Amino acid sequence: MERFTNPKNLNTDDIYKMPLIKVVYIHGLDSKPLPEKLEIMKQAGMDVSSIHINYRENPDSYPELKKLIVDTKTELIIGSSFGGMLGYWLAEELGVACLLFNPAMVYQSIEVNIPQVKENNCPLRLVVLGELDDVIDPVKNKKFFFEKQRQSLTQKVVSCSWLGHSIDFQTFEEMAFWAARNYSIWKLLNAENANLRSL
Repeated sequence: MERFTNPKNLNTDDIYKMPLIKVVYIHGLDSKPLPEKLEIMKQAGMDVSSIHINYRENPDSYPELKKLIVDTKTELIIGSSFGGMLGYWLAEELGVACLLFNPAMVYQSIEVNIPQVKENNCPLRLVVLGELDDVIDPVKNKKFFFEKQRQSLTQKVVSCSWLGHSIDFQTFEEMAFWAARNYSIWKLLNAENANLRSL
């Protein structure tokens, strides 16, 4: 998809008339889908699917997650840490938008089987990095994403001065609502520009 930069004719009231955003949430290493975070995503207008995965015992979690994303017709992948790294590759392979919290792009402590993926399909990438992250180097992570910018991708990278590796509920809530709004506006812009091209 093209990158659209002219929102002049966009009616943002349409955001509130849109259906729930179909989301798959991918938790981090040695973690699980917390009910509080699932509820936050629901309040942000998301229809969330998530499964608990023991990454240490399941190196083939990638195809399991891919099947979930395809089966639920996911529009937005949300992933944290190790789950954010998996979310990055799944979004690239499947052409799905993503929100990534401190994704483990520059450091992984365990191995997981990821197929070779062509990196040009994800249309919208939102990244939240904690400047106090002591697990995954935020400077190297930021450099990774800046190097992955391309013409066909809308990407926003946010650095949070207060945030470490773990995502507190308040930050998660703020960023989930931010992502829902960004995704909805991006979707409306794509629909509007597709309509203009068909005239």
